[in-house]
Amino acid sequence: MIDIHSHILNEIDDGARSLEESITIIKKLEAIGFTHVVATPHYITGSRYLCNNYEKQEKLEKLEELLKKENVSMQLYLGQEIFMDANIISLIKKQEITSINGSHYLLIELPVSRPMHEMMELLFFFRSKNYIPIIAHPERYLYLQENHEMILEFLKMGCLFQGNFSNIIGKYGTHAKKLFLYMLKNNQYHFLASDVHREDDVLFKNMKKIKKEIIKITSLEKWQELTYENPLKVLKDEHIKIDLGED
Repeated sequence: MIDIHSHILNEIDDGARSLEESITIIKKLEAIGFTHVVATPHYITGSRYLCNNYEKQEKLEKLEELLKKENVSMQLYLGQEIFMDANIISLIKKQEITSINGSHYLLIELPVSRPMHEMMELLFFFRSKNYIPIIAHPERYLYLQENHEMILEFLKMGCLFQGNFSNIIGKYGTHAKKLFLYMLKNNQYHFLASDVHREDDVLFKNMKKIKKEIIKITSLEKWQELTYENPLKVLKDEHIKIDLGED
């Protein structure tokens, strides 16, 4: 499996609290079947989460060095979970932040409770600049829980969706689980990822159950698409087809 959303880099956001925890998380990800992981620390303008490319690269290289010494073969890549901001394109051009592995794919986080002003216009702007927004954990956004038609608006615009595995066991509550199941059944996800922050994440003890439940709802072929084939296309900067699904 390939994980395109994780917070494995230490002491730069609300993820790993130490280098030791970073290593533990990666070992646990490897143990449940991951072979490639994209580090996607938060970037939120106006907050303390402003990790730039230089800082990310430095921490990634140190982490890779220590993993090599411990014979951990996980392949690591750089990305960013970017909170919706009008300056994203200019920040990329300035090499302050990055897309996933330098591709045209951007992992975008949206406000949880209500859509921000001109949100759709900004997403359209990113598309006009040849970037493809991957909307992180849409099942957690209250306005999507209440309005499924907005999901189709995102899809028609050319956005992709990344769901968090643990929603199927209710990690983020009943409403998030309900939307996760709805989007899964309607073929509206393009990726599933861990969004792992800590070494004690519920994902590690429940991955077998999670996989079984998702395959039961979809299929083994769909599981492969969401956890390996599409993430690999992102890393290779290849095209991913959008299916508008059925209500």
